[in-house]
Amino acid sequence: MKDHIRQLEKELKQAGATSAEVAALVPIASSLGLLKAANPAVKRGWKHILTRAFKPTLTLVAGASVGMALVMFSQSVLPTSWLYPVQKMADSVAVKVDPAYRAAIMMKRAQQVDQLVAINAKASVVLATLADYNSAASAYKSAPHANYAAFEYCKTNLRQAAAAAPAAVHKAILASLSSLETS
Repeated sequence: MKDHIRQLEKELKQAGATSAEVAALVPIASSLGLLKAANPAVKRGWKHILTRAFKPTLTLVAGASVGMALVMFSQSVLPTSWLYPVQKMADSVAVKVDPAYRAAIMMKRAQQVDQLVAINAKASVVLATLADYNSAASAYKSAPHANYAAFEYCKTNLRQAAAAAPAAVHKAILASLSSLETS
C-alpha cells in the first residue's frame, strides 16, 4: 500500500501538482481505487465492453428472429388459431411488397374455407373467412394480369366446401361461387 501511495505522489508531482495539492489528492486517489474494487457494478475488461456494446444488437436480432418465426408459423394456421391475425398482417405486408401475392392470399382463403367446413368450425368463423376470401378475390380480379387458374383452384375448394357445409354456409359459398362466375 505504501508503494502505491509513493507511486501516486510521484505521478502527481510529474503531472505538475504542488506539494499541497499532492497531500490533498493522494488520499482521494487512494480511496478511488478502494471504491472501484469494492463496487461489484464496476466491471473491467473487454468482455464487459463487448457485452455492453452488443447487448442491444443481440436483443434486436433475437426479437427479429422470434418475429420471423411467428410469421412463418402463422402462414399455415386456420382462422381459429390465435396466430391468424399475424397471418393476415403478414399477408397485407406481402401484398404491399408484391401485389401479385394477392393470388396466393385468395387461394389460401378459399382453402381455409374448405378446411373450416371439413372440421365443422363455427359458421361465424367460416363466413368471416369467406368474406376475407371475397375481399381478396375482388382485389385480385381488378389486378392486371389476373391468373384465371388461380380462380379455378378457388372454385374447386369452394365447391368442395359447399358440398359439405351446413345450409347457411352452403348458401353463402354458392353466392361467392356465383359472383366469381358472373364477373
